[in-house]
Amino acid sequence: MSANPECGFAVTTPRVGRIVARLCLCAALFSGWCASEDTVAEVMDAVVTRLYATQSEEDLYALDDAKVQKFLRPAELQVLATKHWYFNADVPVVVSVLRNVEQKVAPFWLEQAGFARTDFVVNNMEGWSYEVWQKSFPPGLIGLGVNGFDNFRPHYLVCVGPQQPGAKVTLSGFHPAKQTVEEMKPGAMTYYDWSELVLTDVPEVLRGQQLLPTSRGRGREASLVGAFRKTPFPSSDMPGPVFLTWSEDPSTTQNIQWRTSAAVTEGVVRFRKKGSDTAYQEVSAQPKKMEDRMLANDRYCHWFTAVLRRLEPDTTYEYQVGLKSGQQWNEPAEFRTAPAIPKPFSFLYCSDTHSRKEWADLLKSVFELHPEAAFCTVSGDLVGTGLERENWDLFLTYGEPMFRQRPIMPAIGNHDAQYGLGAGMYLDIFGLPENGPKDLAPECAYTFAYSNTQFFILDVMSDAQPQQAWLLDKLEKCTATWKIAVFHFPIYSVEEAYPELEAMWGSLFDQYHVDLALTGHVHTHLRTYPLHAGKRVESAAEGTVYVTSVSIPSRPVRLRKPDYAEVWLGGGSFCNVIAVEDRVLTFRATTADGTVKDEFVLRK
Repeated sequence: MSANPECGFAVTTPRVGRIVARLCLCAALFSGWCASEDTVAEVMDAVVTRLYATQSEEDLYALDDAKVQKFLRPAELQVLATKHWYFNADVPVVVSVLRNVEQKVAPFWLEQAGFARTDFVVNNMEGWSYEVWQKSFPPGLIGLGVNGFDNFRPHYLVCVGPQQPGAKVTLSGFHPAKQTVEEMKPGAMTYYDWSELVLTDVPEVLRGQQLLPTSRGRGREASLVGAFRKTPFPSSDMPGPVFLTWSEDPSTTQNIQWRTSAAVTEGVVRFRKKGSDTAYQEVSAQPKKMEDRMLANDRYCHWFTAVLRRLEPDTTYEYQVGLKSGQQWNEPAEFRTAPAIPKPFSFLYCSDTHSRKEWADLLKSVFELHPEAAFCTVSGDLVGTGLERENWDLFLTYGEPMFRQRPIMPAIGNHDAQYGLGAGMYLDIFGLPENGPKDLAPECAYTFAYSNTQFFILDVMSDAQPQQAWLLDKLEKCTATWKIAVFHFPIYSVEEAYPELEAMWGSLFDQYHVDLALTGHVHTHLRTYPLHAGKRVESAAEGTVYVTSVSIPSRPVRLRKPDYAEVWLGGGSFCNVIAVEDRVLTFRATTADGTVKDEFVLRK
């Protein structure tokens, strides 16, 4: 006889043990709660680790729902069935789970827990349909399970109404803790990460109930089926890709960053002035461990950042990255510090690169044509899926020919902080200035100066309000000749409108005369006339020029050119070269062969 730790009583045979375990699971599901202290994240970490230890890589790619349920232990199933989403209700309620009909396999716990499918259907503005499953609960704690084991993105929705018509329902004790409550009706928001995606068709019986929005990305918290991936550029003991950023003064410091396998625990940069015969100086770097648990061929790696300080302005240095032992060094490269006093310079501006090889080829070609470029900025959507590390492996490996010689200073796009789950990998990878709004995570928004130009990098995926206050303060204090803002969503666009950004940021651009706003997102190249308060003005001295661009092949423009647009191109892709010489700024939208498709000049 052996003890079953999940149930607390003895079993006599494996078969009886399995039956008892299943009864325990059903009891937990019917009660709507599991007493285990484990979280869904802890269970999934343990499950994935056990899968790696017992299954081949091919077996991981071949998992299906039945194999997953057979592999999981009863206690793990209990946690996944009850602790993904929970809350308290103070009166008897009916809970409706609205499941996207495109999901082929329903979450395993739904029917087992006593939810019954109804004939009700809910639709949203994108034409997505949700079937409605319902169950009655007494007052108390209500626990719901994961979205399923497949790699399906849109999360199910939840609304709660009273069993007794007219009774008031108060919900509390939410997990996840930052839960808002909306009224269930047409026009209600469903996902935090896509606030414009609202409901259109809501059955009368559900209207007026309490709707609990969520994030689409939570749908993959327990993904195992079709969820394991591989990177084409796995890490190794040799540093690479190597790339540059700035987190401090560009005239006296330089960040050098790289990746290695998790087995490498120390790294070093050696550097000296180019052409010098003096000994190399060395700066050590400590690793930051990164895990992408679904990356089957490279789950863990280390990212290193070395900050070189007390450099001389306007000076070229040569450097190498290696192991602490000094036995292995990568290929030499060089960088140049920014000037301490204003001098002519140029930089490259890309957008919506999506870790695509087409963008990398474009960048390489334009950089070869313009090796004088001091750095590159990307106005968001650097990668396709920001929480999948192979996307960053692609982006940095493809961009390394330039980025190991010139810094990249990016902005966050919706693909970099995807599905409401944040920009964690972006923030872990890039060492950027931490001088942004205090209410935002460091490095989400920041500012830096190069020569006579101040750059303001804004984050469209974070709250615009604290950025407005921060931007106001920075613009009030700015004495630079040129002011350039970089962010992802365009303020002026035919395809999508962002009135909040226009009101909060555009008004400050007007008040403090930001010269140029560089954006992306809609995959077209558009340049406005100088605008002030949304209206065309006579000259750039009176308003801001807004540019939206794209760096991968895109569709031709088929809509009418808006009145505020001076240039509207389609079918990209463009790497934009911006040159600043004292009080003259020249912009050129350049293709891979050097052809200039859009050019303008601003003068002070």
